[in-house]
Amino acid sequence: MLKRIRLVLILLISLHFTGFTQVNTARFLAMGRMDLFNDNYTESIKNLTVAVNAEPDKFEPYFYRGLAKYSLGDYNGAIADLNKSISINAYFSYSFLYRGLCKQQQKKFHEALKDYAAAIHRGPNNPDAYVNRGVAKLQLKLFQSAVADFDTAILLDPKNENAYLNRGLALYELKQMDQALEEINKAIKLNYLNKTAYLRRGILKFGMKKYDEAIFDFELSMKLDDADPLLYYFRAISYYYLDEKQKTYADYAKVLELDPYNALTYYNRAILKTEDKNYLGALLDLEKVTSINPSNIYGYYNKANVKSLMGDYTGAIKDYDKAIELFPDFARAYLNRSALKEKINDKKGAYADYLKAEVIREKFDRSDSIPELFKDSLQLTKLIAFESDFNNANADNGYIQYKNIYIELESNFNISMLAKDEEDYIDERRKQYFVPEIAAYNESNLSQYKLAFGLTKEVNQLHPTKAREILQRLNTTLKEHPENPYNHLYIGILNERIGNLPSAERSYQEAIKLDPTFGFAYLNLANVAYLMAMDKMNENAKSNENYIKEDIEDFKKTVDQFAIPDLKKAIQYYDMALQIYPKLGFIYYNRANLYSKTQEYMKAIADYNQAIALQPNLAEAYYNRGLTLLLLQDNSSACPDLSKAGELGITNAYNVIKRFCADSK
Repeated sequence: MLKRIRLVLILLISLHFTGFTQVNTARFLAMGRMDLFNDNYTESIKNLTVAVNAEPDKFEPYFYRGLAKYSLGDYNGAIADLNKSISINAYFSYSFLYRGLCKQQQKKFHEALKDYAAAIHRGPNNPDAYVNRGVAKLQLKLFQSAVADFDTAILLDPKNENAYLNRGLALYELKQMDQALEEINKAIKLNYLNKTAYLRRGILKFGMKKYDEAIFDFELSMKLDDADPLLYYFRAISYYYLDEKQKTYADYAKVLELDPYNALTYYNRAILKTEDKNYLGALLDLEKVTSINPSNIYGYYNKANVKSLMGDYTGAIKDYDKAIELFPDFARAYLNRSALKEKINDKKGAYADYLKAEVIREKFDRSDSIPELFKDSLQLTKLIAFESDFNNANADNGYIQYKNIYIELESNFNISMLAKDEEDYIDERRKQYFVPEIAAYNESNLSQYKLAFGLTKEVNQLHPTKAREILQRLNTTLKEHPENPYNHLYIGILNERIGNLPSAERSYQEAIKLDPTFGFAYLNLANVAYLMAMDKMNENAKSNENYIKEDIEDFKKTVDQFAIPDLKKAIQYYDMALQIYPKLGFIYYNRANLYSKTQEYMKAIADYNQAIALQPNLAEAYYNRGLTLLLLQDNSSACPDLSKAGELGITNAYNVIKRFCADSK
C-alpha cells in the first residue's frame, strides 16, 4: 500500500492551510510535505517535528508525520501521530485511513476494518478506503465481501488499477481463475508500466502451473525494476518446477545479493541442495535461516534432517530438541528423534518419543500430513515463521528501513576543540550540542588561539600540518602559563584528535591536578580511558563493539563472543564528572554506554533514563536505550524509544524498527 501515499498526496498537497500565526511553522510544514511527496521520509520527519513543536494544536503536522513514519515502517509511531491528529480533528477521513493501514501492517485486521469504516463514513467517495478495506478482508479470508469493496472502488474510480489487481486476487482465492486473470489484464491496460500487475499476473499463472508464462511476466516486471528480489524469487521457483536447477540457483543467489537477510530463500535453497546431496551447503543455508529467525521451527527441523543424512545423529537430536521446544506438538520431530535415539542405543528415549508422537496423533485424528495434523493447534502459525519480506537492498534514501546496515550503539560525547579558522569550522559547530558552561567559556576572555570548545560525537581528525601548528602555539603558551588547566585540556584534546591517546591521558590528568573541579577534563579522561581499555582488550577495537546484526539473537551471540572489557577506571572518571556537573545528561549517557559494554544492562537503562530526564531531546539516549531494551527482550518498551530516536534524527532507528517492531502490539 506504500504506493497509495503518492496518489493521496496529490489530492492533499493542494490543501490550503490557514490560521498559522508564524511563518516558520508554515515553512517547515510545507518543507515536510514536499519531502514526504518526494519520498525523503527522514528529512520530512525532521521538518514536521519542528512544525509540531511550534504549533502542537494543529492536526496537519501530526498527520503528515504519521504518513512519513508509516512509510518507514514505524507503525506504532505513526499510530501515535495519527491518534493525535484525530484527537484534534476527528472529521479528517485520511487520518483514519492511514491508521487503518498501520494496524493492518501489524495484523490487527479487525481494528483496521473499524478505522476503514470510520474513514468511509467521513469520506464515502474515496475509492482508496474501499480498496484498503477490501485488502484487509482478503487477509481475513472474507473473499466475497472483499470483492464487494473492490466493486465499489471501481464504481467510484473506474481507472483504479489497485482495485482491479486486488479483485483479481480475491477471485483467484475463490478459484475463479479466468476471471481473476481478466481483472489483472484490465489493470495492465490501465497502466502498462505497473510492475506489480505483471508480478501479480505471473503469480497467478504460477498458481495455474503455467510456469513458462509466469516467467515471461516476471521478466516483464524485471524490465521495469531489475532490483526487486521478489521477482527473482518467483522466477527461481518457476525454474525449479521446470527442472532447470542451475537457473534456480542463479536466481536464489540474485535474491540474496539484493536481500541478504531473506530467510525463505536460504531455506528453499537448502532444500534444493539437500535434493542434490550437497549436505554441507544445505546445512550452511539452514544455519543462516535460524540465525536470521531463531523461532523458525522448520529451520531446526530440516537442520536435523540434514545432519541425520550426514551421520551426525547427536547434532541432529539437538536440532530436533529445539524444534520440539518451539512447537511441543510436532509429532514428526518426535518420530524422527525416536529413530535417531534408537540408532545411538537410547532405547528408553526412543520409546518415550514414539509414545509422545502417538499421543499427538490421537489428539489430531491420526493424520499423517503435518499441516493437517496441526490444523487445530493455535501454534500452527509458528510452523513457518519466516522473516521473508522482500527488501530492496538498493532502496533510496527515503526508505532507510530497507538498507542493509550494521546497527551499533551511538557513540560517546566528548569535549573537543575547533579552530575558528579551519574550513570545516561551521560544519562541525552544527554537529555540536549546546552546553551553557561551554558557551560561557567560549565567550570569555579565557578563550585563546582562535579555538573554541564544543560537546560533540563527530570531530574530524586534524590535518598533521594544522595539528603541529596549533601544538607549537600551545606548547609556547604552556611554558608561559603552566598553571592554567585549560592549556593542558587543549593539548589533551589535540593529542586525542591526532590519535595519541597516552599523551592525551597525561594532559587531562595534569589539568585535573591543577583544578580538581575541572569536570570537562574528567569527562574526556573517562573517554580516553574507555578507548584505551578497548584497545587493550583487542587490537581490533571495532570488532568488540556491541552491535546488532540481522537478528537480536545474533546480537547476543556477538556480545557473548568477546570478553567483557575492564571499564572500571573510565566509569570512575564519569562518576567524578557527575559530582561536578550532576545535571549534565550527556555524562549519564556516556556512562550508560559503558555499562552496556560491560553487560550491566539495568544500570545502563537507569543512566539512559536520567540522561533523557535531563536532556529530553537527546536522540542518542532514546536510541541506545531502545537497543538495550531489545537485548532484554522488552520490545514493547524498546519500540517507542526507537520511534522517538527516529523522530529526533537517528535515521538508522527505522532499520531496527522494521526488524523488531513492525508487528509490535
